[in-house]
Amino acid sequence: MDRQYFLVTALLMAAVSLPSHAVTVDEARAKALKWLVQTQKGDGSFSGLQGLDTQATAASVEAMIAGGMSKSPQYGRALSWLANAPGASVDSRAWQAMALVAAGRDATTVAGTLRDERNTSVAKAGAVSTGVALWGPFPGYSASLPDTALAYGAIRSAGVSYSGDTTELTVTVLCQTLNAQLTTAPWSGSWPYALPENGQPSHALNGSLSATALTLFELKKQRQANRFLGGSACSRTSPSAVDTGITNAKTWLLAQANGDGAFAERSPQSGTLETPSPVATALAVRALALFAAEGDVTAGTAVTKAQTWLATQQNTDGSWRGDPFVTARVLAALPVASGAQIADADNDGLPDVVEQQLGTQTAVADAQSPLATNGNAQSGVTASSFAVVATLGQAFTYSLTPSAGTAPFNFTKTDGVLPPGLTVAANGTVSGTPTSVGSYAFDYEITDAAGLSTLLIGRIDVAELVASGGNADVPIPAWALVALGGALLTAIRRKSA
Repeated sequence: MDRQYFLVTALLMAAVSLPSHAVTVDEARAKALKWLVQTQKGDGSFSGLQGLDTQATAASVEAMIAGGMSKSPQYGRALSWLANAPGASVDSRAWQAMALVAAGRDATTVAGTLRDERNTSVAKAGAVSTGVALWGPFPGYSASLPDTALAYGAIRSAGVSYSGDTTELTVTVLCQTLNAQLTTAPWSGSWPYALPENGQPSHALNGSLSATALTLFELKKQRQANRFLGGSACSRTSPSAVDTGITNAKTWLLAQANGDGAFAERSPQSGTLETPSPVATALAVRALALFAAEGDVTAGTAVTKAQTWLATQQNTDGSWRGDPFVTARVLAALPVASGAQIADADNDGLPDVVEQQLGTQTAVADAQSPLATNGNAQSGVTASSFAVVATLGQAFTYSLTPSAGTAPFNFTKTDGVLPPGLTVAANGTVSGTPTSVGSYAFDYEITDAAGLSTLLIGRIDVAELVASGGNADVPIPAWALVALGGALLTAIRRKSA
């Protein structure tokens, strides 16, 4: 009887856990997006751990896309900043390019820079190998496996090609990446951060979950795109050797999950699993989700358990570890929002579930009210983004001219449409009389007299004129509720006195 009771109870718990996963993750996503809205800087960027602004903003752009916020002013400002952010490290440029591509923007310039910064040779044990393409943390640095994977991801995503690129990729993977894959327990199937070199301490050669997850993700994406040549190099045959390496890495990665679904790094010295980490778990989900999408049941189960665990680790304020980079990376690892999670009753770009967390009104287009103002746009570094409201049938004017830069300016629309009835003059002034209700998003490239270009992302919402008088119920804006509450409180205090 006890055994039957146990089995029935287990089945019931399993049945209940499926819908609860969706509910828990949906709630976590809405709370996290609220936190990102509240912590976004005035210039549109996000401050990452130890100054990882580009990485944090890139992850936030991806998180907003997955969370249904791609029409919000917060998203526009983040994308505007990211499109003009100066790259520094290889990984910052790579994340920047991949986020821009996810947003439907041109990332060929950023990815082209990465292409030109690749190392085309590698020295190991006194021997120099050529015909490869490797990247380190910065241009000219010794090669690292995660930076190489990220750079390849940026180039692939942006569609940047160059002479001999397929050959370089194949030789690099067969002779360098697969050669560095470890074969002894507890690291068998994993990759370390750096390629093996003379003089390295022994623990530096051990595997890393982050390096393995990033490398596995990119190998799988390249394999799905059939980007490997046939043939042999370094005693390995393509693509069969690549497939074996992918399988071994996936097996190792799955084994790094704790019983509760969380993923953790292993101690380089002892080889034991360390405390689970939200970032490590998010990176593992990012890689394993590719296999789950192909019907891999084991990978799919691991992804679901990991996402549920991530939801339980959320801080009460909606963040993970109080850091925009960590929070956005986790958000990007959660399922894409759909259905009621992306409903936007007032069409202001913020899903209703996020507005409920913010305390703003779902029936009033008030998405701009939470925008921070603690930063200014700088020509060539950031660019202003804006969202304004026009009224149907009434004269409208707005200037696109930036506050910085050298006049005269040239304005070129690169994407989107203006509301019918509005035009842009040579001086950057948008004017006219709107003739159609709706939301209209557009991009303008602004070039000053010195040839310095920035990207401006704009949105104009054309609303119908609300007639005064009558008994129509008109929602009260959030600021008006606060003012009304203050007035009532003052009146109560006077009366009680």
